[in-house]
Amino acid sequence: MSKQPHINFTTISDGKSSFDKEFQTTFPSLNKLLSKASWIDFTINNNQVFRQYVWTDKHGNTSGWLCHMEHCVPRGRNIIHEHALLSKNVGTIVQYWIGDHRNIDTFLTNNEHTFTLKDAVIGMGGWEGNYLAACKSEGIEPLDINDLVTFALEANGNTTFYNNKTKEIFFFAHDGYSPIDISKVKGQPEYTIHKFDAVNTFTDYAEQLAHQWEKVVK
Repeated sequence: MSKQPHINFTTISDGKSSFDKEFQTTFPSLNKLLSKASWIDFTINNNQVFRQYVWTDKHGNTSGWLCHMEHCVPRGRNIIHEHALLSKNVGTIVQYWIGDHRNIDTFLTNNEHTFTLKDAVIGMGGWEGNYLAACKSEGIEPLDINDLVTFALEANGNTTFYNNKTKEIFFFAHDGYSPIDISKVKGQPEYTIHKFDAVNTFTDYAEQLAHQWEKVVK
């Protein structure tokens, strides 16, 4: 018989607790969104720390994020400061629910995790071989994969990553699809690298997620 996990609830907050000042100034829209949430901190098996953010709209519908709290930034993965700042304050979003607002898509739609530190990897999240082969086939100069850091993964394998030097956000769509508007990056092979139409940098991405989620919780 498998051993049941030990769950210990450590903190219940009304959302009035504040994040650090640098987070608030770097991500003002996200900070404003999270200030409207209630949250519960809990641990599983005394070593896995989670936080659940819950928003309740005027109709009594709830929506929320379940986040794995991470405080260690892995070395050697080229993680930018803004990524570490966000993840150490908010956590890695590993589950979400929208309740009766299922027709609203956000950057979280279909994602298995978003803003991860532990599972962040250099490159395109496993698509490097396909990408380099496509570039070679079409005679295209590839991007430097070592400059890229993947921080979000869709269930279908599509990945979101940034250039750690420019902080520019990209989306690898092997199927050419995203629930959020995207455009293929000029000069790149089909079904590879795209950009989200509404954002440019990592900070833009996080702030746009906050704007998307405001439509869910209003």
